[in-house]
Amino acid sequence: MKKPATLRAALVAALPQLATDPDKLLVFIDAGSLHASYAPGLSYEYAYTLNLVLTDYAGDPDAVMVPLLMWVRVNQAELMDNIDQRQSGISFEADILDNDSCDLSIKLALTERVIVKDTGGGVLDITHADEPQPEAQLTAGHWQLYLRDQLLAEWDVPAS
Repeated sequence: MKKPATLRAALVAALPQLATDPDKLLVFIDAGSLHASYAPGLSYEYAYTLNLVLTDYAGDPDAVMVPLLMWVRVNQAELMDNIDQRQSGISFEADILDNDSCDLSIKLALTERVIVKDTGGGVLDITHADEPQPEAQLTAGHWQLYLRDQLLAEWDVPAS
């Protein structure tokens, strides 16, 4: 599974607090399942809930949510595009620790397609399929998130 690592990298790159202490971001995979059919070939899909936990987070929650949504736009767009998945595909909980910090848990319903091809001679080749992208991508580039004149987060989204 590749999506947990790419989301982790995106958040660590975007949030200064995580860049200096990446161990404050815990990543768990919950309720995973494997979807395969008896069709020719061994291709399959992972389906799971990704649980991100930011411990002792002292920043603005928007500084987490906006880069997260930018990642979702590229890597699991149906969480924003599909009306049913918009309702439950991304959820969160927060344990308020004090006036300045909380433990923030974010859950995302993710899938990853894996293509398995028989290349002959007893060799199977595995490819993790890219997510379909809209033709006009507006997400690539350097982004900064401000709350009034305070820089909350900064990150780069590469062009596909």
